[in-house]
Amino acid sequence: MLRAVLLASLLLPTLLQAEERDIPFAKMNPLLNVETQSPLIEMKLSVEITDDTLSFNDVKVWLAKEGEILAAIPVDPEDGRIQLLPMTEQEARSHALRINHPKEAVNINFELKVVPPSSTSMSYRDIFYLVDDANLFINTMAGAMAFFAPKVDTLKFHFAEPAAVTVSAQAGPLEFQTEPDPSMNKGFHSVSIKQSKNLMDANPTVSFTIIPEAIEPLD
Repeated sequence: MLRAVLLASLLLPTLLQAEERDIPFAKMNPLLNVETQSPLIEMKLSVEITDDTLSFNDVKVWLAKEGEILAAIPVDPEDGRIQLLPMTEQEARSHALRINHPKEAVNINFELKVVPPSSTSMSYRDIFYLVDDANLFINTMAGAMAFFAPKVDTLKFHFAEPAAVTVSAQAGPLEFQTEPDPSMNKGFHSVSIKQSKNLMDANPTVSFTIIPEAIEPLD
């Protein structure tokens, strides 16, 4: 159950439905204010269309304050991405996003995903800060229920073929071998590694025999 909640929080988009054309800025502002540490975290705020007759060019988004439009928010015609800057809590309470379509046709979608490394080696912290970033987002989304939210402490690395992960620890290299993963596509191999406080402090190099296809935070 905890893992299901985590996956819903991290890997699936959080839909903020437009109600009567206005979405209170305060709904998304806490997520915009989260400061991540890992370079492998990517946040995306975009328009999601649920009406097949519409395109991104048909959707208009504005920033409004106390009911009055302040500025237009450009919508990327290719993927619907929009750019928003975080506000203070007080500012967010008086602002909203206005959309020219009802909630049945257009939503604002917040997506948080982990991108694969660009090379076969990275520092331990740059990778395992994903654990801390994931917990920050889970607690932010949970709000007052954060005490009951799952706590991430492990990263699961997914590869398209058998692979090894080596941590160049001072006491000697730590090597982790993958195993076939039936939860993934055929041929995929995975290995789970728990975050270590000592290794976070030492910050050794982590090496992969091949670049992982995906990294999954787990509780």
